[in-house]
Amino acid sequence: MPAHGVMFHHFHDDFHARGQGSISAGDLVRLINQIGRDRILPAGEWLERACHNTLRDGEICLTFDDCLLCQYDVALPVLRDLDLTAFFFVYSSVLQGNIEMLEVYRHFRMTGFESVDAFYDAFFAAVGSSSSSYRVSQALLRFNPREYLAQFPFYTSSDRKFRFVRDDVLGPDAYHGVMNEMLAEHYVDRHAVARRLWMTADHVRQLHTAGHVIGLHSHSHPTRLQRFSPQQQRDEYTENWKTVRQITGSPAMAMSHPCNSYSPYTLAILRQLGVRVGFRANMMQSEYCSLEHPREDHANLMAKLPTVRHVAA
Repeated sequence: MPAHGVMFHHFHDDFHARGQGSISAGDLVRLINQIGRDRILPAGEWLERACHNTLRDGEICLTFDDCLLCQYDVALPVLRDLDLTAFFFVYSSVLQGNIEMLEVYRHFRMTGFESVDAFYDAFFAAVGSSSSSYRVSQALLRFNPREYLAQFPFYTSSDRKFRFVRDDVLGPDAYHGVMNEMLAEHYVDRHAVARRLWMTADHVRQLHTAGHVIGLHSHSHPTRLQRFSPQQQRDEYTENWKTVRQITGSPAMAMSHPCNSYSPYTLAILRQLGVRVGFRANMMQSEYCSLEHPREDHANLMAKLPTVRHVAA
């Protein structure tokens, strides 16, 4: 197995809500024990070896995407106790005080319904009442859940259907329209939700001071960045790079591709910014360049632990 990262997103405790794909501090300890503490390199060492092409097969690093406060509150104490450092890939709009609705919507579907399937029922009912109803129904005639996102085995058929409609049929504007109507119907205060979701610049600065590697994850976390024009992609990563440099005082040398979405233009832009190491979101590709290192989703590893099964967000 090649050298690779293990990818994490959501964690839960008494403050941070349990949701699809989230794990606890205890789960993280169990997973690290399963991997083998000795196989996990400090993030700075993994980065240096990757830059010099001296990584050995099977060497692992830990990576955390999306600048989530639950990572700081739940995962960081575990890393500290085990004397581990990790990559934290942050998107910068939230560090500037903006609200990115993708994460607000996720929180809503995890906490506002009896189950995620109950959310899906409500979502597709809302789509059916929208101006996109016919377009969605026609698109679903050709949809095969076994083929869509097949590289992510932890998704259910309903997960795949939702993501297909969200990303490939509706697109950002129509999706936001449907979701914002649902939020209004449930009297959701997006500002109150947002205060629970993301780290601040001070959190990120503390991670950097403690020896963790802060990397790029775009500015606004689009789900289909590869569809952006080259100039739009450049704007996304240039703003991300500037923000990380301002917070940490150091240029970012690492990144991960949000939703595994990138193009040759993306890779060229990242190289121009001086980024040396990048990560994909799966292990599927057989050949990798320096900006496409593989990652194993934590859900695949958690599923192998006795009596535990997790589904990624």
